[in-house]
This record gives sequence, structure tokens and C-alpha cells, in this order.
Amino acid sequence: MNALRNPILGRSTSPLGHHWRKYLGALTSACLMFAVFTSVGAAAPDETRGPSHSAATSITFVDVAGGANFQQFFRQIIPQAEKELGISISYVPSAAAELLQRLKGGQANQDVVLLKPDALVSLLDANVGLVHLQSRRPKIPNIRLIPRADLTTVLGLPIYGQGVPFWRDQFGIIYDSAKIKSAPKSWTDFYNRRDQWAGHIGIIRPDAGSGGGRIMMRDFLLGSGVDERGSFEALQKTDKWKQGLQKFRSFSEAFYKPAAGSPPELFQQFASGNIWITEYAIDFTLWSRDQGLLPKTVKAAFFPSATYGGAAYLSVPRNISGTQKLAAYKFVNWMLSLKTQRNMLTMMHQYPGITAWKQMPASAFGDIPSWAQVQKFRTPLQNADVFNWLKQNGTQYIGN
Repeated sequence: MNALRNPILGRSTSPLGHHWRKYLGALTSACLMFAVFTSVGAAAPDETRGPSHSAATSITFVDVAGGANFQQFFRQIIPQAEKELGISISYVPSAAAELLQRLKGGQANQDVVLLKPDALVSLLDANVGLVHLQSRRPKIPNIRLIPRADLTTVLGLPIYGQGVPFWRDQFGIIYDSAKIKSAPKSWTDFYNRRDQWAGHIGIIRPDAGSGGGRIMMRDFLLGSGVDERGSFEALQKTDKWKQGLQKFRSFSEAFYKPAAGSPPELFQQFASGNIWITEYAIDFTLWSRDQGLLPKTVKAAFFPSATYGGAAYLSVPRNISGTQKLAAYKFVNWMLSLKTQRNMLTMMHQYPGITAWKQMPASAFGDIPSWAQVQKFRTPLQNADVFNWLKQNGTQYIGN
């Protein structure tokens, strides 16, 4: 509240001066609050539906979060969205850096964007204007299916409702059930049984473009008792950190050599029978299995310890016209609908962004752990310094 106080209003001992000061102070605060709400949350006049403000008939959907699996998925479902919404939707896969440059340059040819957490934070850090979608709930009623906490912070940073989760991705233990009849139950169990699968445990190099290897290493350390929260400088001095790294070095002696340099290479190692077990993204792995890229006997398991889980967020840039925004809101609402989210779960093995779990088919959880199980242990990245250190230094601990 101190930031809203008007420094030019001096004290007065007269009743008139006192009441006048209170009046001006209240008026100043109200004006400032209204301005903030209007710039971030309130609907702009050109978003009001009226005779000359009907929704646009075409929008562009830019995807910087999905890989080959979701690019195929979106190309399958977008024709249905066009039919149901009466909107022509141009789907454009892109990269986060390219999108940032276009939005910073004021280009208005992207109406809805799908972002990974770090990309969303990057846009906000660059002061790229995004619509406060939470305040557009009358136009996007399916936002009610998303917990408020998921609309307020990403990677521990405030996002003020400028992104809504479309999916929740989750890492887990991936194994070939034809080779491993009884999957390990924890990182300790995995470590203790490593000799059973010596030469057949896979990992992506921690310094690769894909973050899979450093996420696996991070989850192993967390499962060994490392607490990544707080100062990384202090963490490096702890016995848990030092012992965890040495334990991982010992664990890596049972890895298949050489380590994969990318997810496709890791999958090729699975397909050839060289790799039997690893940790990686559940959705992309099982989708690849369904495409015939992995043995049909590949399954997913989950450990009762901190395990990486993230999300992808839908956002709407503020620099598009009011009519484009109306169409964008319709599409965002459709993407958050029970029908679309069910399709994503059953077709992609991907956890929905909404929390209507009772309306999701139980059969979808035959291949993946239930959300009730996953939610207890999924842990987003909590320390960027740890993750960057693993990227730069992790390879020396994998025994190549």
C-alpha cells in the first residue's frame, strides 16, 4: 500500500484539510488500481461483442512446446475445432526464441501460443504483453476447471493468470517388460539391482540438447536424499550432494555405452534391445511405442520420490485486435474442454491441464500411473543453478 500513497498530500490539522486529504488519497488509489486492472485484467473496449465487434473468422495457433507427437495430435484435432467453432485455425510449430523475437517486434500474427514454462517466463521477463486470461473467465468458462494455484505461478515465479495449463507432462521409469518382469520400486531399489541390468540401463547425455539426461540425474539425486532448494553454493558443500554424485557415478558403471545423444537415439537403443530401462518422459515414450518406434512391451512405472513434472501453457498476446481476442478465447476454451482433454489423455498418454479426473476414462491409466499417485511426488524444477550445473558437469559422472 505504501507504493500507492501520494507524497504531495501533506498533513493538515483542520477538519477540512483532513477530509480533503482522505478524499484525494482514496481517489488517487482508486485511479491507480483501476489503471492496473485495466492494463492487466479488465476487458478492453474492443473485446466487447456487438454489431461491429463480432469474433474474427480465422486465427493463428503457434506451438513452441510440442514435439513430433503433439504436432501430429494438433493436426488431427484442429479440423474438429474449426468445424465446431466456425473459425479457420492456422497451426504453426515454432521455436521459443523465434516467437519471442516476433512478439517483441510487435508482430500481431500469432493469436494463441502454447509455451513451456521457461518460454512463458522469458516472455514475461521481456515485458511481452499477454492477456490476463483468468479475468476472461466469462469468455473462457472452462478455466473454472483449473486450480487457482496453476494460474498464478510458474517455476516459482508469478504469472498473474497470463497462462493457463493445457497439459501436464511427467517423467517416469520406462522399461521393457519382456526383459524386466519386476520393475524397481524406488531409486534405491534401482541402484541395488543395477547389476541385474548391467549394460542395459540407458541415459541421454546430460549435456545434450534434450534435458532428459540431466532430469534423470537430478531425480536420482533427489531420490538419494539431496534437497535442491536454497542456495546452490551451500548445497555443494553438503555431504548429501557429494555422496549423491559419487553414488550416481557408481550407478553409471551399469549404463549402456555410449550414452544416447538424443531421444531418438535412446529409442533406437531400446528398439535394438541394447537398452531395457531408463527414466524419461512418459507421454512421448508411450506415444512412440504406439507408433511402432519402440517394442510394444515397453511400459511406464513411477517412484514414490520427487520426480520431474512440468506443463505447457496457453497464452494470448495482448497486441492482437479485440475481434482476434474473442476468437482466441473461444479456441482456448475449446482446448480446455472435457472432450479435448480426454482425447489428449487417451491418445497421447498426457495428463490433462484441467482437474476433472472423475470424468476421465479409467482405461487411460492402464499404461500410466494415476494422477492421484503422480500428484504426490511430481516436483517441478526448483533450482535452475542445479540444473545448469548438471548440464555442464554431469557427463563426467556417467562413465563414458
